[in-house]
Amino acid sequence: MRILIVDDNKDYRKLLRRILEQQEDLLLVAEASGGEEGVRLARQFQPDVVLMDIEMPGTNGFEATKLIKEVIPTAAVLILSGRDTEADRDRATKCGADAYLIKTISIFEILSEIRTLRPAKVA
Repeated sequence: MRILIVDDNKDYRKLLRRILEQQEDLLLVAEASGGEEGVRLARQFQPDVVLMDIEMPGTNGFEATKLIKEVIPTAAVLILSGRDTEADRDRATKCGADAYLIKTISIFEILSEIRTLRPAKVA
């Protein structure tokens, strides 16, 4: 699966990149440090899965998720957030996110969730 990371935390992107590069079935196609850049790179690289932070300057992860789903409805968006509130989970769902995980979970749980996401098929 082709993966796009969208997160303003450089160290967290680096961690995800290192882990993804070790997976034979996952291919990191691009990284973005903000929502606007994430939407642009999603259009360019057509990822199967987007790993999306929500708290970013400028276009936040909720807005970016909505825009990505509008232009690439087959992309699965996995929100990775430092917050775990019902309001954020509800908002993520309304924006089209396919899953919502907290960044404090293990990388193995993140990988497992990525693998369970299957890009939607458009008829």
